[in-house]
Amino acid sequence: MIEPLPSGTKARDFFDESTARVNLAHGAVRSSKTVAANLRWIEAVLSAPSEYNVLMVGKTLGSLERNVLHAFNQVPGLQLQYKRSLKKAWLFGREIWLEGATDESAYQKIAGETLGLIYIDEGSLVPESFFNMALSRLSEPGAQLFLTTNPGNPGHYLKKKWIDREGELDLKTWHFQLTDNPWLDPKYVEELKRQFGPPSSLFYQRYILGKWVMAEGAVFGHFDRSLHVVRSPPAGPMKALVVGVDYGQTHPTAFLKLGKWGDTWYVYGEYRESDRTNARLSKDLQGFMGGKYPSAILVDPSARGFINQLKADGVARVKGADNSVLDSISRISSALAVGNLKITAACPRLVEEIEGYRWDQKATDRGEDKPIKEADDLIDALRYAANLIFKRGGGT
Repeated sequence: MIEPLPSGTKARDFFDESTARVNLAHGAVRSSKTVAANLRWIEAVLSAPSEYNVLMVGKTLGSLERNVLHAFNQVPGLQLQYKRSLKKAWLFGREIWLEGATDESAYQKIAGETLGLIYIDEGSLVPESFFNMALSRLSEPGAQLFLTTNPGNPGHYLKKKWIDREGELDLKTWHFQLTDNPWLDPKYVEELKRQFGPPSSLFYQRYILGKWVMAEGAVFGHFDRSLHVVRSPPAGPMKALVVGVDYGQTHPTAFLKLGKWGDTWYVYGEYRESDRTNARLSKDLQGFMGGKYPSAILVDPSARGFINQLKADGVARVKGADNSVLDSISRISSALAVGNLKITAACPRLVEEIEGYRWDQKATDRGEDKPIKEADDLIDALRYAANLIFKRGGGT
């Protein structure tokens, strides 16, 4: 029996009481829900009948490896091996199947299987079709599913069809807040609160309080010109330079220059023009950089033709950008909240876009989080840069 969790904690409650067919831990980031689920999963696998087929699921195999499998190696004495190429792991010799649920067709990967135990990481990112198929395959006597997730839109299927129906189904849920983690340094907790603040913001409500709340109104509702717009970058040498590029055929193409002075990134140059050939845009971009050499030029990943033009013209360090929309919005929001991102007076059109950037109410009503796709060319360029420079453990 593995019971290293302190009594009286939400994590210990999950470990002790997750006896239903479906056991769902949801809530804030870093709130100990994954620790609890990981240890409960180890116990479940070691005590399961030998004939059970056992499955672990992530949005991708890479995220499953980072979020869960690596964490297992921190448990003293745990014997875990895995081979991503085989999509298999072994826990004290017990075989576990590994699978990614990247899109709506992923359910086909497990069709026809008979399962006794399932672990789903990042459950809100798993398509409903896959989740439903997984439950239909969970047919062994005493079979169980364990799932962890951060919250999202309250219209999400996990919230509407499962969490809200606790009591009707063979289901138990645990709601975690950041303060439910007994191991976090109080200074770190306060820094996270400041990072995702103010308390009324979407990301504070979700990632600190663990609430399923709607994305509505202004995306960057806490943006304040008096706080976030400055005349110019500070004096002294620039430590790093990144350029974000949103390529347009039916809308303007936009460039942004982001320089780092001290610990703060300053957006200090903008470009937004329509009706330009790829060759002209390449020339304009080279002029826009002013003879400086960025550590990365992050281009809309769908703009393969323009990326090829830049490379043919000898422009170095061109990369297809990470276009994760909600992640980039969260990173920009956090950087503004803690003061790590400033917009200079040289970028008035970006300021206008930020102030007008709003959540799409029709998407919200469908249970999705999407901003309205209009007047956002410079914001898209900013998002591409943010997904690199403000990514935890990444950047330049």
